[in-house]
Amino acid sequence: MPPKRPLGVIFLSWLLLLPLAGIAGTGDSVRARLEQLRDDGKPTVAGAPLVSVGLLDDFYRRRNDRSVWHSSRQVDDLLRLVEHSIDEGFQPSDFHAGEIVATARGRAPSDLSAATRADLEILLSDSLLRLIHHYRHGKIDPRRLGKHRNHGQGASAHDLIDDLERVIRAEDLQVAVEGLASRPRFYKRLQQGLVRYRRIAAAGGWPQIPAGRSLRPFMRDSRVPIIRERLRATGDFTGAASNSPLYDQALKTAVLAFQRRHRLGADATVGPTTRAAMNVSVTKRVNQIRINLERMRWISDGLPDDFLLVNIPEQRVKLFRDGRPVWSSRVIVGRRDRPTPAFRDQMEYLEINPSWTIPPTILKKDILPVVRRNPGYLKRRGLQVVTRSGKPVSPRSVNWKVSPASFPYLIRQPPGTRNALGQVKFMFPNQHSVYLHDTPSRSLFKRARRLYSSGCVRVEHPWKLAELLLDDPKRWNRTRFKKIVASKQTRLVHLKEPLAIVLAYWTVEGDADDKVLFWKDIYTWDPAMLKALDRRSQPRILRHRPVPPEPATPAPPEEPEAAEPPPVWRPTIKTLFDFPPLDLTPSEGPLDVH
Repeated sequence: MPPKRPLGVIFLSWLLLLPLAGIAGTGDSVRARLEQLRDDGKPTVAGAPLVSVGLLDDFYRRRNDRSVWHSSRQVDDLLRLVEHSIDEGFQPSDFHAGEIVATARGRAPSDLSAATRADLEILLSDSLLRLIHHYRHGKIDPRRLGKHRNHGQGASAHDLIDDLERVIRAEDLQVAVEGLASRPRFYKRLQQGLVRYRRIAAAGGWPQIPAGRSLRPFMRDSRVPIIRERLRATGDFTGAASNSPLYDQALKTAVLAFQRRHRLGADATVGPTTRAAMNVSVTKRVNQIRINLERMRWISDGLPDDFLLVNIPEQRVKLFRDGRPVWSSRVIVGRRDRPTPAFRDQMEYLEINPSWTIPPTILKKDILPVVRRNPGYLKRRGLQVVTRSGKPVSPRSVNWKVSPASFPYLIRQPPGTRNALGQVKFMFPNQHSVYLHDTPSRSLFKRARRLYSSGCVRVEHPWKLAELLLDDPKRWNRTRFKKIVASKQTRLVHLKEPLAIVLAYWTVEGDADDKVLFWKDIYTWDPAMLKALDRRSQPRILRHRPVPPEPATPAPPEEPEAAEPPPVWRPTIKTLFDFPPLDLTPSEGPLDVH
């Protein structure tokens, strides 16, 4: 295989060799080539796989097969945009950079054969179509990475064609493409971080810190100047250059800043963990940023300025208003074997004094085996046996040896201080059946690593979140909440408007101070993500316009203030069958399923 030429060389060759003559109309040739490609199981042009021949066919039929690419200036603009895509975390090969130049062969389009001109036309249109798709929706289909990542069905084919037509009519190709994509503040900050880290890589990266004893402030060591320069590369150290071996106050401040950015123990000690983080190569850091820009693209399109964000690796929830964070709290997320899924949805209502029904999987794997060994387990955990219609049943009358498939009852946990969901849960009905909720296991929030749930997200300060979401302090305040909790009645409270909620898996973020923050890849999802990002992948495209989803069945209306009748228990299919498995971590005390 011949060595790959750098993109800059390819691009310069194109600019020098391509004359100003426009590309001639190629209608008949393009139509014939597209018809030929439609019969190919895996259509390619010059070795480049196409997004969708059907999509390109529709696009050119809409134009009566008139060519798009009339001038060398258009082609130059596209190649510049392809080159600029590096700063978004893409690779020029994603957009046929090499194939475009190889097809043109440094000659004027008018000097190419009709067949070659048709190939070039299709390559250029496919390249731009990929750019539009990748900028707006991301390159990777997250569903192919596992069931715990689901961010919608994909882009509409019709919308992509509309976008393509809009872009080719624009005076500035780059402005038009970038203008199609929503770029929230969190994306822009991280994208700027990628530019900075790529600049560091171009300058040679940073030095590696040799192994040795742990270094603490005011110690002397020959490695101190190396540490100083390592931290200077990423902007943690901003003091004057020095060869002094003294670990002074200025370096201490820099080490603390580095440790905070990487969520290490901020003790200013350069021990094995901190040294290992410092020695992660700039190439790996660049790739980490690229990975998370892609994750942000999955949820950014059309994201409103007001939304709730749970960053799973950070183990925090943040409320955003007008695109800026206004409140944050620690959360507990899923264990490695029962991870919290990543997706975007709409929060609709709160449920105060929730009950919890044991789903069949948990009943089979966790509850029935325990009860058979220890009949007193149900009483100790505050669990009740009920019929399918909700009538209480004495545990002594139950045949616990029956197979799980034939077990005729339901087991539930009524509202109360022992309830695994705590006193309030925040609902956004979704296919994963996860949500945010309170918890009786309050001590777990004190731990730095909070991976204890079975998928749902436990919030440290749920009542504050409830006040902020309902945004009506005169009616919905702590006093009112306490009154409802004391009634022990289940109460549903709808938000004024549904609020966008994002359960994100971001292992890198940019902050307001232009710093790049790194979180531990707690579920080890990054390697597979990078592998998918670096290979060619087909965009996820819906062939027709997506049918608007049917409105979700609304929760029962809020009960009137005057008379709050006792709750009537009604089993719901979603609750019974879709909950994640039971969390029986012994150290948690009360039954804590999510």
